[in-house]
Amino acid sequence: MLYIDTSVLLVYTLTQTVERERYRPTAEFFAHVASGALAAATSFYALHEVHVFALNSAPDFSVGAAYGRAALVQILSLPLQLFPLLSRVERRRHAARFASLRDSSDLPHAVAAAIHGCEAIVTYDSHFDAVSTVLPCRRPEDFLAQLPRG
Repeated sequence: MLYIDTSVLLVYTLTQTVERERYRPTAEFFAHVASGALAAATSFYALHEVHVFALNSAPDFSVGAAYGRAALVQILSLPLQLFPLLSRVERRRHAARFASLRDSSDLPHAVAAAIHGCEAIVTYDSHFDAVSTVLPCRRPEDFLAQLPRG
């Protein structure tokens, strides 16, 4: 199971016009998720961050809410497992493993991926490189290179 970080979900849904080079491999990656060739998950943290990004990037709340909703519908139409929010106890218990993360907003993603047994975090966020010895962090295109072509 692969954990999909917000940075990849954003390229797939909301930033594809500005992330043109990343969009093609990201869309191909999600096609493999949709087909069942790759098992993947995300969390309520990532969904929330996608929605907030839409709200913050739009000219007003109603436009942002519409874009955010459309992005969530696109994500939730995929066969992704959805991990719940962490309890304070879980977060505290596992935080030391990921203390090297510079951005504290990345902590719940890493902890959720770890406690649910994910083999890697799929991300474009270089902050996760700090924990790659604990939990591998790779880009969508890294997984595409491993899949059989056909």
